Amino acid sequence: MTITVEFRLYYTDNGDVLCYTCESLEGNYITIDSQTYAECRNDLKVIDGRIVKYQQAVVISKLVHSTDGVRCAAEDINVIADNEYTGLTTNWKVKLDEFRHS
Repeated sequence: MTITVEFRLYYTDNGDVLCYTCESLEGNYITIDSQTYAECRNDLKVIDGRIVKYQQAVVISKLVHSTDGVRCAAEDINVIADNEYTGLTTNWKVKLDEFRHS
């Protein structure tokens, strides 16, 4: 006798994950494989009956000129200038921008 298990991902009308189960519950669901079931990720979305990896935020970092920050040689940002450095310098710091999905 073979027992077949059906792994299900239940989700809201907006595609947000509600739960992972093998039970038959009320609501929207899709059948998933055992790997997806084992991962049990809540950061997924269900769109048009398919799983989409969804990120809540994206963080972008870049170096910008600054009055404080790390002092570097003006001609090469890779050269960090200590107190004994006599050439032209500029200061750099990391700027972070975060973009959130709504």
